[in-house]
Amino acid sequence: MTKAKLIGSLKYKNLRYTKNHPLRIPRVSLLLDFLVAMGLIEEEEKVEGRPAIMEELLLFHDKEYIDTLIEADECQCVPKGARERFGIGSYENPVSPAMFRGSSLATGSSVQAVELFLEGNSAFNPAGGMHHAFRDRAHGFCFINDPVIAIEVLRQKGFNKILYIDLDAHHCDGVQTAYYDSDEVYVLSLHQSPEYAFPFERGFIEERGEGKGKGYNLNLPLPKGVNDSEFLFILEKTLSHLLDVFTPQVYVVQLGTDPLLEDPLSKFELSNVGFLEAFRIVRDALGKGVYLGGGGYNPIALARSWAMIWCEISGRDIPENITPQGREVLEAVDWEEFDDEIDRSYMYEKLIDEPRTGEIREEMRRIALKMKELVYS
Repeated sequence: MTKAKLIGSLKYKNLRYTKNHPLRIPRVSLLLDFLVAMGLIEEEEKVEGRPAIMEELLLFHDKEYIDTLIEADECQCVPKGARERFGIGSYENPVSPAMFRGSSLATGSSVQAVELFLEGNSAFNPAGGMHHAFRDRAHGFCFINDPVIAIEVLRQKGFNKILYIDLDAHHCDGVQTAYYDSDEVYVLSLHQSPEYAFPFERGFIEERGEGKGKGYNLNLPLPKGVNDSEFLFILEKTLSHLLDVFTPQVYVVQLGTDPLLEDPLSKFELSNVGFLEAFRIVRDALGKGVYLGGGGYNPIALARSWAMIWCEISGRDIPENITPQGREVLEAVDWEEFDDEIDRSYMYEKLIDEPRTGEIREEMRRIALKMKELVYS
């Protein structure tokens, strides 16, 4: 019988980014506290995350880069030349306890997710999905690229047809770069267009891979204001065509919650119902996979959305309302909306959003046609 496992740790409470950083917010620890308060997780379903070991980190990253990260962590300072050479110590990627210890814990947890999956479990590591980090450079709030390391562990186990699906609002430039010349890993990303959103330089639809990897990278850069109907339309169409030409042995899905309307770093307008449906579309098409977290910068929206994902993974009915205990957990979060004139009180009362459906714009239909042309070319 398949068992659901959530890999997490309350240690993240003390492994935080610097003050005023978008990732300073509680995320995994908040999710754990919220699930307990809502009565949506049992002790036997929790798995304590572990840090990655050096051997795992070096499956992707350069040793000199990792050594410098460790040095910066030990002194909580920027080693000479580290900012220029490795991107360590910038506003985007600051020195903090999250930099190495937090990232290593998230990465070890992604390896655990793979191991639990291979044992027949359904495993979710919400701390994972740090998809921007490069082999030798911190980038986009990410220091260690745990999705790549998880994929490398799968390759070590003999898998050579792996599908990586990224539902985060930002393009997975670190993962794309890692496999741009590989025909063993197909990278699919739905994201805000780099014409207006980070990472700006990568994520265009024309980027299809090179060498042996030509045709194994598929980007769907989307316009501002994407609603549930549009996101699900493009995802369903894409998976249908992609699976005509690529049959994965296993897949990894990144579930960053920043496509949600409430997220301050995204211009998408999804409900958590729409995001959950996107996850269901993936599962219905592909079965069980390896589940990672990702971006998400409104902690209340994130906790609600990931709680619903967890209910889906663990086979629970999703409660419509938030219990008094759950509300207490959410209200205790030190968090202020960017725009305090917007009424978000519904997030503390209801777990399930009203769907944010709407018209499928002609621009989205053109993207779908272009995608189909590229997949079969």
